[in-house]
Amino acid sequence: MIFIVELIAAAAVMGILSWLLLKSSPENIETREKLCRNRIAGIAFALPTALLCVPLAIPVTPGFLLLWLWPLAIVLPVLCFFHLDYYASRGWAFFLILFAYDTVHGVFENHTPAAPLITVIALLAGIAGIWVSAKPCTLRDIFRKAARSEKWKYTAFAASALIAVTAFYTLIMTIYGVFAR
Repeated sequence: MIFIVELIAAAAVMGILSWLLLKSSPENIETREKLCRNRIAGIAFALPTALLCVPLAIPVTPGFLLLWLWPLAIVLPVLCFFHLDYYASRGWAFFLILFAYDTVHGVFENHTPAAPLITVIALLAGIAGIWVSAKPCTLRDIFRKAARSEKWKYTAFAASALIAVTAFYTLIMTIYGVFAR
């Protein structure tokens, strides 16, 4: 069930990002740049993503730290809210990394059609998430380039729309697979 909710969120988030990239222009670039630094959007990405990571971390966590997983998943995103810049970019990147991990796992677990293709797209999304988390101003730079250049705009739109369509397709195939059994 968590995987289905995550796929819905991924399709929606990447669809919104695709629309924002497609509508980028020199007139509205300032609002796009502010969005990358928005702390409220950042915690909206980071807190649920951190909470979704706790069940994945339990098998690899040393026994003496198990008691601290849930409190840390709540406290650390809140601390980051106050101390990190480009929090929305970092939260989005964190979400993309989790999306990639869960999609690769879920696609093969549910025997989804076109699993190898979905896996490659998910892994590329995860690489993009790692890249943006390492250098969070990258998302701002992508918005700037999309506002200035039609080539950048349509390339970035196509990449984010591909991830959104992949998430939606995986969602439909997962739901179909769950109810077909």
